[in-house]
Amino acid sequence: MKRSRIILLCAIFFFLIVRVDEAQARHRSKVLGTSVGVPSLPPTVEGPGFILPDSPLFFLDRLKQDVNLFLAITPEAKAKVRSKIAGERLAELRFMLAKQDPKGIDIALSGVSDNIKEAAAEIERAQLAGKNVTLVAKEINDSIKKKQEALDSLEEEAGGELKAKVAVVSQGVLESKVKIEDALPEDQLQEEIEDDLERNVHRGIKKTSDSARDVVEYLEELQEQEKEAARKSLKKREEAIKKAIEEKNEELRKDEERLLEYERKKNDELLKLEAKEALEVKETVQKAQEAALKLNSTRKEVNQVKTQPVTSTSGEGSSGSGKSSKD
Repeated sequence: MKRSRIILLCAIFFFLIVRVDEAQARHRSKVLGTSVGVPSLPPTVEGPGFILPDSPLFFLDRLKQDVNLFLAITPEAKAKVRSKIAGERLAELRFMLAKQDPKGIDIALSGVSDNIKEAAAEIERAQLAGKNVTLVAKEINDSIKKKQEALDSLEEEAGGELKAKVAVVSQGVLESKVKIEDALPEDQLQEEIEDDLERNVHRGIKKTSDSARDVVEYLEELQEQEKEAARKSLKKREEAIKKAIEEKNEELRKDEERLLEYERKKNDELLKLEAKEALEVKETVQKAQEAALKLNSTRKEVNQVKTQPVTSTSGEGSSGSGKSSKD
């Protein structure tokens, strides 16, 4: 009797473990947007902290960072510490993605955006205090650009909730970067503005291409389904005709032949309409891509005109006037 109870309890315990594992797997698949491949992050400049976000001792890592912030006296020093912490969180994100840990991923992503936001706030405080923060702003701005490259790469690979979360973090990082750029010299500020615009154009083209590819694939799938349905319908009609011939039912055979011909014409017309619709969608997508590329090309031409040296013609005019007076 006791043995039966023990076996029953073991069975229930095993069932609960399996159910929990299945629930966790579904949650990971929903967050990561894929059940087969796992999105990855390219190597980062900064390394992770000693304790990762999935550890119950992670609060010790945060305590260490709070101490470093306390020891950083000036706003410029605090901004550097914040930038370093954001780099650690980005490095830790690689490990959380590999472990497929949704909670750890959320902690790492929020750590990146929150600390960069605080770094921008520290730069603004230093500016209000009348300090020259050009060098610190440039250092942190360059670091943010590398983090943006890593986040862009992750956003391209990710899907589902993770893709949306990375997009939100990227937008927050961009807003903080814009605030830091205000502390740069005028010439560097202009370059950063142009780089930001060019990055947005490239991201827009990528999103347009991805959306266009999805639409085309969907239309092609619909066409295949229509073709398959048409083949099945024709096959049934042909079988009915053969049966009618075997039974020597001339009238039924003629009716079935008429129906078959009608089905063929109907299916041919549907396929033509589907093909026409797919072609129009492809042409529309192609025009959108060409417009985006033309915008990028125009921007490059504007930049070339801006960088062309301006030559003075006043010397030639003076020489010509002197010669006329001598004559």
